[in-house]
Amino acid sequence: MHQPYLPGMTMPPRPTESRDARTALASYPDMTTEDVCRYAKFLGASAELLVDSLFMRLGERVFPMPEHERCDRALILPNGTPIRIQVKTRHAVSINGDYVFNLRQRSERGATGRGPYESCDFDILAMVALSEGVMRFTADWQLRQVIHASEITELRRNPRRSLDAALARLGHTDAIPCGWDGDLDLAA
Repeated sequence: MHQPYLPGMTMPPRPTESRDARTALASYPDMTTEDVCRYAKFLGASAELLVDSLFMRLGERVFPMPEHERCDRALILPNGTPIRIQVKTRHAVSINGDYVFNLRQRSERGATGRGPYESCDFDILAMVALSEGVMRFTADWQLRQVIHASEITELRRNPRRSLDAALARLGHTDAIPCGWDGDLDLAA
């Protein structure tokens, strides 16, 4: 016997898709490619929530954007300026342990694929290595981006550094809490 959540209301049984997802995702990141594709929306949402969590821990204001927008989040700077953030995640590493991001809007092979992004679609890219729980921000426009295995420890230790470098690259050094005296190559 279980306690109803609200008086007189019992929760409906969990849908089959949800039960299947729970079973498949329990082994993340050691999943089949088929399961990674099948649960891509779950994993993408997880990466977006990880980005939200970091922004919250940094005291930043960030808001989700509707699904049809060309970016995933809007970061509102202290002066009210919105910065469009695109979140991309990778689940597998290359042979040398790097996470390689090829900027495409969904799968080009799928019915919803829209091809590569354009430079006007977003301001900052948030690359998430979901299995590592780290992200790297960049305002450097390239269709191919990489989180190198050698960067992961520093990204975990200082998650704000790449965000500040990306903001500096965009000319928003006034939005960096402790000021900016770094090298802009960090945003590349």
